[in-house]
Amino acid sequence: MTRRPLLLSTLVFLDLETTGLPSFSFKPEITELCMLAASRFAVEQPRTPIRVQNKLTLCFRPVRTMNSIASKISGLNIENLFHQKDFDNTAVTLIQNFLTRLDPPVCLLAHNGNRFDFPLLRAHILGICGPDYQLMDCKGSPILCADTLPMFMEFKSCLTSSSPKKILSDDSGVDSMNTSGETSQDTSNLPVSQSTPKKSTATSFHLGDVYTRVFGSGHANAHNAEGDCIAVMDIVQHIGIEAMDWLQTHYNDFNTIKLNFNLPEQKPSDPAVFPYQNQPVESKNKPVDDAAKKLEAIQID
Repeated sequence: MTRRPLLLSTLVFLDLETTGLPSFSFKPEITELCMLAASRFAVEQPRTPIRVQNKLTLCFRPVRTMNSIASKISGLNIENLFHQKDFDNTAVTLIQNFLTRLDPPVCLLAHNGNRFDFPLLRAHILGICGPDYQLMDCKGSPILCADTLPMFMEFKSCLTSSSPKKILSDDSGVDSMNTSGETSQDTSNLPVSQSTPKKSTATSFHLGDVYTRVFGSGHANAHNAEGDCIAVMDIVQHIGIEAMDWLQTHYNDFNTIKLNFNLPEQKPSDPAVFPYQNQPVESKNKPVDDAAKKLEAIQID
């Protein structure tokens, strides 16, 4: 949807790593979050290094099941996240304080953000702070957001190679976790004739594929939240001033993004308590403990 033109000042590239993809029976949790902020005036200048950047990177220990495929892709698992905090009220405070320091209007950018990153982040925030909580900038205006997937599709002429390709209009945004529908129908086994066109290759708009088409090789630290943020920023900067013009009419209020699901409400946690400290620890002297309990019961009788 096209909005009234708004001169954005700060772009915040957002990426989340999670415990898996959302489904009817699975509600993913955030395991890593990165926000990389840069001035739009720096991003709109191609081939000029963006020296001034502000970053917030946080890792979280999930409280529920972690999908093995997601763990393999991101490199995050229960073991290396053992001593991390879960996504709690202190994380929301850090995010809000980070955004408050930025020159408004502030706009979050994420690849496939409308379907994944934005509703997932909102679900986490509202599960902790309640349904009325809103992310605001330093002037009390809502934090904005925009999805780079439709932007990249609109500017496909400067993001694709010169060979003819069919454009794929739907993209999961999660490169290796959902690749169904990436390519057109395979016709390699069909007879070739004058009425049978040669096989055409679908154009993928997965982040890694777009980056490779533009820069000739894959981006560093793929499926690392900060690495993916840098990759999106590089591509937006490659588009240049046209990307800024597009963003200024294709933004949304982050606080109105529709949720894909609701997470259970969480009570404010003690900043000094880590999730592993709340796990029940089985006694190494279980037989002795059981015997003691039986003896105590006999004495009471």
